Amino acid sequence: MTERIRFEDEMGRGGERVLRRLAEAGYAAYFVGGCVRDAMLGRPVKDIDIATAAKPEAVMALFPEAIPTGLQHGTVTVPLGEWRYEVTTFRAESEYSDGRHPDAVSFLDDVEGDLERRDFTVNAMAVDVDGRLVDPFGGRRDLEAKRLRAVGDPAARFGEDALRMLRFVRFAAEYGFAADEPTWEQAKLGAPGLAVVAMERVAAELSRMIGGSDPYRALALLRESELLRWTKERLRLPRTLGLAEAALAADDPLRFLDRVSDDLARWAFWFDRMALGPEEAEGVCRALRTSGAFETALRRLLAFHAALRGAPESIARRAWIGATLRQGEEAARRWLALGSAAAAAPEYAWTAPYVASGAIWLDEMPAKTLKELAIGGADAIAAAGGRRGGPWLADLLDRLLVAVALGELENAPDALLERVRTLLPRYGTGTGGDE
Repeated sequence: MTERIRFEDEMGRGGERVLRRLAEAGYAAYFVGGCVRDAMLGRPVKDIDIATAAKPEAVMALFPEAIPTGLQHGTVTVPLGEWRYEVTTFRAESEYSDGRHPDAVSFLDDVEGDLERRDFTVNAMAVDVDGRLVDPFGGRRDLEAKRLRAVGDPAARFGEDALRMLRFVRFAAEYGFAADEPTWEQAKLGAPGLAVVAMERVAAELSRMIGGSDPYRALALLRESELLRWTKERLRLPRTLGLAEAALAADDPLRFLDRVSDDLARWAFWFDRMALGPEEAEGVCRALRTSGAFETALRRLLAFHAALRGAPESIARRAWIGATLRQGEEAARRWLALGSAAAAAPEYAWTAPYVASGAIWLDEMPAKTLKELAIGGADAIAAAGGRRGGPWLADLLDRLLVAVALGELENAPDALLERVRTLLPRYGTGTGGDE
């Protein structure tokens, strides 16, 4: 008897209710794509897609609460409890003139025609409400062989959407799949097609690779294929992508990338291995259209890392505290995720004192920002006899913060104001700012 494929969790049971309602109305309906792949692999299913013979208007009639999220492609979203199910009419797609979108979509009556338009065989399987598998392209066989292969002609699949070449790298790394040779060769040959892909889509794939289960293999495949040379905007990344000269070298520090618990810290580790500093990181982030928050956090973390690396061990605590004051507590805590993994590599031995004591030093700091000082700028101005603020005031407050953070000065108003009076002579005696 053929093994039935079941979705046993609450989300899966909700999906089965959607399938049954469609089937009771006379429409064929199936779980499709990644949810089938992950269920067969025993991996957590993150979302469920459903394909059906029902047209969008029929789906919306059966599910009045459905949201028309992509009617031009035959897709509506059916909410059921806390879950959302994308329900798409079986469809075929015409030529992709822009290398991303089909010029036209036509609806079909059978699921096999719908599966034919998908990227890889492991994503081109369907399961009906009774758990029966529809697998016209050998996806189950490829799953068992741990092989990643295009559906049909790989040149045609990559020509339809060039982003699939990056998806090929991501899937191969994330699932430990061997690359089907004809598919992989065509990915390398078709790399110039990435020039039409929006940079935001490239960034999303890279983020999933860097945050995935085997980022080192993803980077190795990117290096071998040189796909990132062909993006719409130049990324200005080294040809080696930071990898050791011998790809997959046993002593390459990036082998420890998957040990870094924070995804942004993984990006920083990778950039450090490519010898890219904060300014270069800014250029890459802007080309990838990342958020300003991501760019700022990455710059700060790289600057934090550089400050520690250049400091003698004898002043490790002072260097740590200084870097924290300049780059912020968030950068410090993210660095701990990076440093803890990097410390396993001999060339990162310098990180040892920071890994051992950084969290302690951080927690012991009486103040990490000017807002945490027991006095503010107005108090310092009053102690200075009412002189106008200016650069002198910013410098004075910074000196107070450093002394407090290092434990050299008590964070109490009396102690701070006494230090203000001690420091004032260095700023002159005028009232117009620095003299």
